[in-house]
Amino acid sequence: MAIDTTIAARYLCGMDQESRRTILVIDLEREQSERIMLTEVQARRTLGGKLLALQLWRHYKDDANLASAAYEAGNPFVIASAGAAELDLALPSSVVMVTRNPTTAGIATSPGSSTLARGILGCGYLAVVLIGRMRRLGGIIIDESTVRFVSAEEHHNSGTIAVGKRVGLSHLIVAGPAADQGSPYASLSVNGTNVGQGGVGTVLGRKNVKYIGFTPPSEGRECQDTKLGGRFNRRLMQRQRHSSCARAIARHGDLALIARANTHGWAAIEGWTYRVDGRLWALSEKMESFDHPIPLAHCLALGPNLGFFETKAIARLNRRCLDNGLDPVSISALLIWARKSREDGLLVGVPDLRNPDIALMERLLDSIAYRRGGGGIELSYPLDELVNRHGGSSHAYLVGKRPIAPFDLRALPATALLTALGDETVVYGELVGGNRYRRGWERNLAQRARFAQVLNASACCVGIHPTALIDLAGQRHLFGKRRSFLLLATAATLAEGRPISIRQIIDYGRAALDLEKTINDELGSTVSPHLPERVLIDGKSHFHTAQVVPLARLLDAYRSLRAMERHRDPSPSR
Repeated sequence: MAIDTTIAARYLCGMDQESRRTILVIDLEREQSERIMLTEVQARRTLGGKLLALQLWRHYKDDANLASAAYEAGNPFVIASAGAAELDLALPSSVVMVTRNPTTAGIATSPGSSTLARGILGCGYLAVVLIGRMRRLGGIIIDESTVRFVSAEEHHNSGTIAVGKRVGLSHLIVAGPAADQGSPYASLSVNGTNVGQGGVGTVLGRKNVKYIGFTPPSEGRECQDTKLGGRFNRRLMQRQRHSSCARAIARHGDLALIARANTHGWAAIEGWTYRVDGRLWALSEKMESFDHPIPLAHCLALGPNLGFFETKAIARLNRRCLDNGLDPVSISALLIWARKSREDGLLVGVPDLRNPDIALMERLLDSIAYRRGGGGIELSYPLDELVNRHGGSSHAYLVGKRPIAPFDLRALPATALLTALGDETVVYGELVGGNRYRRGWERNLAQRARFAQVLNASACCVGIHPTALIDLAGQRHLFGKRRSFLLLATAATLAEGRPISIRQIIDYGRAALDLEKTINDELGSTVSPHLPERVLIDGKSHFHTAQVVPLARLLDAYRSLRAMERHRDPSPSR
């Protein structure tokens, strides 16, 4: 994207919308910043969120330093949201972080449901781009007029919770000890929530950035059409009144779906060994006891997949991962591999994890984050590298060097298809309504997978978190397709002050997905479609309907669907 540094005219019915098109570019090495205004044409082409972040990363990357010892200098770190995240809507907002993941070598787009989006937009910025590397460990504090660089040497190796209390800002991105130590499992704390695939936090650690804080003078704004906005919110509230699923999701996020795990058999339990366990019912009934909402994938990763079903235990592990800046999904896959490999005599120096207690697990998480102690040193390398060193490939659940989410994919064929392609999108319709694969259903499953892909990408472009659409997207034959995109189109219309159609919303999502694939192709990190062998061929299970994922047939159906999509619309963005 060619960035035009000229200031465009004000638009949207006379309202000053320039701040909704301002990009803040921060040069870390020089400790300088620059404000760049998107033209109206550019703003309309990108909208915001995921598509804008990808375009900014591609524009500011330094190819000469992407594959050298100064990798972090040529790898921008982009934080972006969109206008709908700032409106007073009864929907969870989203912020997207884009950078090159040093662990997988591919582009990482990490969406998070967070109030941080309001902090960024409240300061007057649509996106923030960090380029270069700081000469000392420091923090960045951003307001509507200034960018301050402060020393953070005293926070080196400090936990994210302690740093958040000392800095005292309500909108804060913090890198934990795992990022300071360059761990391949490092994530970020974003307003007190764990965001980012394993390794994303390492980028800020390499850039010597401990935290990024936002101090907006005000938060939130009214939409252009207050009457339409009020009607839109009333409909959302009505949906929650009439749907128990919508009420539960609004309160607990996608964690509410854990109550359906036993019914449809998709939870990964005890290292992907089981799919149904009566203790899941007890866990689903105690969601109220979680102090803070925990994403479903994180709960399964730190709980059932490791053998813990008590909410207190899961909450403690989640808090320790957050404080250390560790990605729960990656850590879960690592610990499962370590436990199985130790049992096979392939790994030494790691505690016996067959019957772990919470205190032992917390100490091991600390060791991994700080890279110290026997277990921490042994497990401080990427999982694919550990497999090459020690063996145990049958216990490693990896796709393209990336640990997969804690779901038993034999019960989720559409999600399995996306996972095999290196996409972390979860087809929530399978979790809500269940799925039974039958020969001849491949095309339908490929349609569900593509629908989920585009819907999630479109939501991240609008500034709405995809969990807001779970109950709409849960129809068995995609009856919720139009309603889901209509909700996003209405939210975008309210934010932009101009009509945005369903067709445009779909195009934004597709363009973001295509650009992400193009960047990965340029980086040479395209994932060869595959799944761990055990997921593919092992149909044994105590679930009453044993299945085998028909990956080859699903991939053929998906490729055929994409070819038809490009034939119908042969524009460059397809």
